[in-house]
Amino acid sequence: MMPWTHAIVAYIGFSLASHGFSRTAPTTRETALVAVGALLPDLIDKPLAWQFGVLQGGRTLGHSIFIAVPLSVAAVVVAVRRGRPRLGVAFAAGYLLHLPGDILPTYLATGELQIGTLLWPLTDGGGSQGESFVRKVMSNVVPYVTDIAAAVLSGDLSRGLVLFLSLWALAIALWVYDGMPVVRDSYEWLRRAIGRQL
Repeated sequence: MMPWTHAIVAYIGFSLASHGFSRTAPTTRETALVAVGALLPDLIDKPLAWQFGVLQGGRTLGHSIFIAVPLSVAAVVVAVRRGRPRLGVAFAAGYLLHLPGDILPTYLATGELQIGTLLWPLTDGGGSQGESFVRKVMSNVVPYVTDIAAAVLSGDLSRGLVLFLSLWALAIALWVYDGMPVVRDSYEWLRRAIGRQL
């Protein structure tokens, strides 16, 4: 799963849970922490494997439940102690939703549930190693975006692509319904800053 897809899946999950449990929309801080949590496993593993060759694959340390669960629990505990439990839950939701996001596409495509990446260091994890981080990202992103654009333009929409586009549509609809966190607060900050200058 590409990084932006991890972020939108995590946002959808956190937003729905937020509305369901507390009847409130995610705040800007919560939205930012959901995104950080959703991206963190790849931000840990990919550079350490691809750029520095420290890890044997791009799905190891940061993708391991032996790191993800304690780190998520610690984030919630720290946030609770500081009186901001939703911030810890936002980070944990983003991080923990990343993990099934990496194994679900393979399961849907092949029916094979490959949980080895979640069990590093008991397993080898997964992913590749030993290439420039930027080159590796670009070699994955460019064909991915090109293939999606070609499929959309040709009208040849697979089930997977329809699901992917539906996730994007749902995330955007939820984000707008939630009041466009991050953009809303950034706009308000900018408006106040300009107002003080005038």
